[in-house]
Amino acid sequence: MEQSRPSWFRELDHTADTGIEVWAQSLPELFERAAWGLFAILTDPETVTPQQEVSFNLEASDVQALLVRWLSELNYYHITRRWVFSRFEVQRFDEQRLHAQAWGEPIDPARHTIYTEVKAITYHGLTLRRQDGQWYARIIFDL
Repeated sequence: MEQSRPSWFRELDHTADTGIEVWAQSLPELFERAAWGLFAILTDPETVTPQQEVSFNLEASDVQALLVRWLSELNYYHITRRWVFSRFEVQRFDEQRLHAQAWGEPIDPARHTIYTEVKAITYHGLTLRRQDGQWYARIIFDL
């Protein structure tokens, strides 16, 4: 099934890895969109019913580390619990703390094609900055 991609998202080709670029008006929105991008690499988000909510409370040393931690926690949940997510909402945010919800469901092989496995969210090539009046992130995933 061909996925439609929002204008604020782009998938990157990267040697032996893959990556995403996302744009948003705020950092919380950027974190939500980066999470969506992670799952767009893993499966087609259109096939994921956001039926159950999972909460995440995370801390890190700075905003870049918090982004990596957020995506790593979502990926860990995906791998260990066999879940996929399609909706994300950051409730509370500062540059060292995040409280967010993700909505999704257990993987159903009849509906969810898993395209790849992300081994890690990397710091290699990680970019997070304010650019042209909006926030921009470039994230590389180790496959």
